[in-house]
Amino acid sequence: MPAEAVPGAIRINADLREVRRLAEWLRGKCSEGGLGEMAAYDLELATVEAANNVVEHGYAGTSGGEIGLDLEIDRGIAVITLTDHGIPVPPGLFDQCRPAPLDATEGRGIGIVQSCVDVVNYSTREGLNRLTLIKLL
Repeated sequence: MPAEAVPGAIRINADLREVRRLAEWLRGKCSEGGLGEMAAYDLELATVEAANNVVEHGYAGTSGGEIGLDLEIDRGIAVITLTDHGIPVPPGLFDQCRPAPLDATEGRGIGIVQSCVDVVNYSTREGLNRLTLIKLL
């Protein structure tokens, strides 16, 4: 772990192809932050799954949307905050998540996100959706 914090921010178009760019950027920041392979993998998987959900459900295939990601790696903790102006997540969805069957082809995203990080917080206010993922390192 480096002596100094590793901050960063990136904005992408709400497009599945752009999520790949976000993942590559995050991978580089995790490396810069000295994260172990498993912690970096968990953060990337949770972030990609969440960003894909924003594209598919939040913006529902419409063009022109944007996803923001703010990152802070410092003192044994990584905090990722995803923001968007898409359709908000239904209230309580993160609290009601149940494991999907192994053969399910959809409906597994929130469970994947929750299994990869230690804390998931979601809020929406005045058209801005904010998903915060916290991973203890």
